[in-house]
Amino acid sequence: MPLNNNPIEGGASLPWIIVGYGRVGQSLALLADQLNQPLTATWNRTQQACAEAALPSPNPTYGKLSDALGPLLSAPSLIWLTVVDDAIETVFEDLEDSIPAGSVVVHTSGSQSSQVLAGRPDLFVASLHPLQAISDPRAALKRFSRSFWSIEGDDQAVAFLCDLLAPAQIEPVRLEGSRKILYHASAVTAANLLVSLIDSAMAVAGAADIDADQARQMLVELANSSLENLAFKSPRQALTGPAARGDLATIEAHRKALAELDDQSLLDIYELLTARALRGLSD
Repeated sequence: MPLNNNPIEGGASLPWIIVGYGRVGQSLALLADQLNQPLTATWNRTQQACAEAALPSPNPTYGKLSDALGPLLSAPSLIWLTVVDDAIETVFEDLEDSIPAGSVVVHTSGSQSSQVLAGRPDLFVASLHPLQAISDPRAALKRFSRSFWSIEGDDQAVAFLCDLLAPAQIEPVRLEGSRKILYHASAVTAANLLVSLIDSAMAVAGAADIDADQARQMLVELANSSLENLAFKSPRQALTGPAARGDLATIEAHRKALAELDDQSLLDIYELLTARALRGLSD
């Protein structure tokens, strides 16, 4: 679309519509309020999902997208697609014909690029991903300004979103769309799989007859101390324990004890991460 026909040029405000009013969608609704942006409507697949939302919506809708949101899309809007990753393209296709020209359409997937929204040249499209594990929308809002945000898409949509978020002290970093899957794999490893790692450590603690709640508390506290070190030091500098000390005898004792457990994956996890820790020290 030519710049002189661009309704988002010059910092214009657009009404927000959030498609997929789950935890991410609700955190964005709180952000809209913080930024004094108008939230026109939200959408969920079912009426039950609308009713179960932890935060009330000013205009909850559900059902067929074009029927639910079509009448509300009479002017250019900022449309957030916060549905699960594998539904983004289908949801966009269902709503596409109802979206007014000049609208900004942005999805919040960390793994997919904005190319899944590239069906119409008269729309501005982007992907914008807050890098945090969102379980509570209010807590997420408080962390937004401290979180890393990735963004990619067409230049106009990227500029519009960066300007929009600036008053909330959010400064997205632009990535190449083709590299997003590696960025997302990195994030999953650091956050989601960290939970799996602690779960594995809890299983080993359980084999030592430590109560599950006590194990979780002690291991999370220990992990937090390592993360605090890592916040200010390189991985090599932050690493402690037998691998950092070169204590191969203790590592071998760990291996023997883990090999006696019923769950082979616990030894596999230990072996893989210990090997990386030892390699890192020799780099």
